[in-house]
Amino acid sequence: MKNHTIQKLISGVGCIAIASAMSNAGVVTLGTTFGFTDLDTSYDVGSGLYIAQSSLITSGDVTRHDLPSAQTAAFNAGEIGFGNDAFVEFRMDLSNITGSSADGLNGRILIHDIDGDTLEGTFSGSWDMLGGFGFFDGIVDFATYNANGNSVFESTGAGSEFDAPSYDLSGAISFLIQMPEWFDTTNGFDNRTSQGDGILLTPTPGSVSLLALGGLAATRRRRS
Repeated sequence: MKNHTIQKLISGVGCIAIASAMSNAGVVTLGTTFGFTDLDTSYDVGSGLYIAQSSLITSGDVTRHDLPSAQTAAFNAGEIGFGNDAFVEFRMDLSNITGSSADGLNGRILIHDIDGDTLEGTFSGSWDMLGGFGFFDGIVDFATYNANGNSVFESTGAGSEFDAPSYDLSGAISFLIQMPEWFDTTNGFDNRTSQGDGILLTPTPGSVSLLALGGLAATRRRRS
């Protein structure tokens, strides 16, 4: 996404939301953040399925914050899935689509590192249309790392990794996509690009804390 004005506006709101949420939920700590740009995105009218997944130009990272210093697994464009298992996919079922809103249900997060370790989660939320862009804000009710590889979450770049934690997380997720035709209920769409970001806390916070996080995930970081 290249609309810097919108990105800066959202980022400013997000900083306030993060500060408020973290101060009000004092017993929780920031566990993991993730963000990916240039996700290949499609919407199938027949099934109601929305998918945003990694492509040749996707880049992003996953960062673990609950360590003496934050450690990041960075995924560079042109390296995801080339001779490795790195892969990113977000999906959800869309319903109650109106001219400017929609519900996103049964959401799934799936982020593979290079050898099979995963960050997986479930979420739900809602879409809103504003100025030719679609904004999704959702609650991640459950997320966890699965040690299907070597229990080290490794990126495509050497030395960019961290030990995968064994606890559960929850938090917020957001997507931003340019949508001049919104969700076309006749033809759907494919080959659009979107951006997805998430903020996950540990231990699992209560519902009030989660609601305070709503709308901040896509503001975690903006890359041009």
